[in-house]
Amino acid sequence: MKRKLAMGLLVGAIALAAAGCGGKTGTDAGTTQAPAGAAGGESAAPESKAAAASGEKRVVTIWYDGTEEESVKRLEPEFEALHPDIDLQFEIVPYSDLSTKEMVACQSAVGPDVMWQSYAWTNSFAKMGLLTSYSPYLEKSEAIDLGNDFDPVALELGTVDGQIYGLPWSMEAMCLVYNKDMFREAGLDPEKPPTNWEELVECAKALTVDKDGDGTIDQYGYGLVGNLTGNTWFRFVPELWSAGGEVANADMTEGTLTSPEAIEAMTHYTGLLTEHHVAPEGSVNNGAAEVRTLFNNKNVAMYVDGQPAVKNIQKDAPDIDVGVALWPGKSGTLNAGLGGYYIATPKNAANPDDAWTFIEYFLSKEVQEYFPISFPANLKARETDRFDDPISKVFAEQLTHTQNFQPLPDTPGAQQIILDAVQSVLTGMSTPEEALQQANDSLNETLK
Repeated sequence: MKRKLAMGLLVGAIALAAAGCGGKTGTDAGTTQAPAGAAGGESAAPESKAAAASGEKRVVTIWYDGTEEESVKRLEPEFEALHPDIDLQFEIVPYSDLSTKEMVACQSAVGPDVMWQSYAWTNSFAKMGLLTSYSPYLEKSEAIDLGNDFDPVALELGTVDGQIYGLPWSMEAMCLVYNKDMFREAGLDPEKPPTNWEELVECAKALTVDKDGDGTIDQYGYGLVGNLTGNTWFRFVPELWSAGGEVANADMTEGTLTSPEAIEAMTHYTGLLTEHHVAPEGSVNNGAAEVRTLFNNKNVAMYVDGQPAVKNIQKDAPDIDVGVALWPGKSGTLNAGLGGYYIATPKNAANPDDAWTFIEYFLSKEVQEYFPISFPANLKARETDRFDDPISKVFAEQLTHTQNFQPLPDTPGAQQIILDAVQSVLTGMSTPEEALQQANDSLNETLK
């Protein structure tokens, strides 16, 4: 495939005319099927379906979770200036609802033409036959060169049976985020954050404080995520890997959640609340956003999160001296789950060809450089000094300590199973052993 710019260098000039985002819906999308080559169909070169009447704009509906909304707003007027026959309609779907709504949309005749998906979802959607294969488009594309444009690790989960169903636009790996001032107040060295489970617990104990002496803890050492499927999955499963375990066996025919390693990981994860009492009592209700708010309000000293969150902390709580460290595992830096977003197109998308025109534009180096928060999956877009700051360097190093989640046949279902197990232990309803036995039984039902 040849390489050329996906657009003229209108970047910056037209981009200043930011347009509104959200509020437009894709619910009137038609039922035209995607080109052959969609999951479950034969691969064939895509053919244009541009059937709109002369002068009538064709609509490309895009679902995303609001990540980097300001940057996304800049794209609409620029793209539409380059392609005046296409109308982009961005619709924000909260992350907590995104996978469910995308699943419903993909199983019906109503939905977007382009959707952002967590890395953990796309493989399952493709195996269910719900996505359009991009391989026929890529064979003809002069704008995208997979071999040179993208990190090969980021392509793995978007590929099923040799067909590419998801193209990566961002890459993320979570790190330990901490308040350096709280470390100083506790007599801890802010330049020596914990490097393993044992050190994490000891630091968290020192950072759990009744600051006003009224008998109630005001500051907790660790912000524990115990709610929302994706949030909990991305934090518990790497701890499981760190202990030497995995969700299922290698061929994903049986769950392995009753292994000693899984029990050890669950005991550590939930024990931050139930045994060591260094996490807030309401952790079972806290997703990543709630824990981030606690951190911003100086109610917790440490927690695990991604680079976009840290950028938001620096904006929303500029008085906090934020530290970032490699994620401490059982006996050293653990492998974080490779996170980020794929771009995917439902098999039943109304306008897949114009969607591809947008995707070529969106994944180009020039557009990827718009986004100031995430690491772009486009390797050329990383060739900039905006990733040279100390915090970005830690996240970049953590990206070298990552692995992909297993491409389970029903990842959203597995995420719910893990969440149920974690919550059962956090609420005292089950021991780690009991919760994981139930989880493994439920997981095996999804693997049949």
